[in-house]
Amino acid sequence: MNTRTPIPTFILKTYQMLEEQNHSNIVSWTAQGTAFIVYNQQQMEKQVLQNFFKHSNYSSFVRQLNLYNFKKVRSNEGQIFKHKCFRKGMKSMLQFIKRRNQEDLITPAIQEEPTIQVKEEQNLFKECAIDIKETNNKLKEDMKLLQETSSYLIDQMQNLNHFVYNQSVDIEVKFKQVGQMLHAINEELRQENKSETQTNKFLGEYKSIKDDQFQESKIGSPNPYVDYNSTALNPLDYECFIDSFL
Repeated sequence: MNTRTPIPTFILKTYQMLEEQNHSNIVSWTAQGTAFIVYNQQQMEKQVLQNFFKHSNYSSFVRQLNLYNFKKVRSNEGQIFKHKCFRKGMKSMLQFIKRRNQEDLITPAIQEEPTIQVKEEQNLFKECAIDIKETNNKLKEDMKLLQETSSYLIDQMQNLNHFVYNQSVDIEVKFKQVGQMLHAINEELRQENKSETQTNKFLGEYKSIKDDQFQESKIGSPNPYVDYNSTALNPLDYECFIDSFL
């Protein structure tokens, strides 16, 4: 059995006027969709009312709203009209809007219908709130994981920086050590070359002295068994020469 009651023609046409949104700059739903607002009364009479009603009188339109218990609220934007059962996208609730002299005839079951609709909306809001809470918790977990990962990466970067610094210090120390070793080797080679030069000099001087002595001895007493042209050193003289450097 169908228990739905017919929607008043005025209420239905007013709802259709707002749903079409062809004149949203003149009249439209509020942002929450719980009321509608008339921005320009003159343009409402000239361009809107005559398309939906048999008249184009704005005052008559407002009187009809008052008969159906619409509440008028003034704002800086225009005139706002609201009714607890007149909401955007909820056409099924229009049947519960009655004229003042008919409200007493509504059965208790019908009076409870808006309450049921409100409960359904509340349940929907609760489900949305639960989803938002779960999403928020998930975001918190992801943020915590991101922070832990970031801290780990920062620690790794610091360790890497310390390692690179220590390695660079070790390399610098080793370069200095190698430089010192090369300097010592060069110094040792220089000393050896100097010593060899001195030795050759001494040998040359010694040979020159021996040659002079030989020439003098040859003039005084020639020895037929001595080769006066030979420049070979006497073994005994060579040993004496070597001992002079020790």
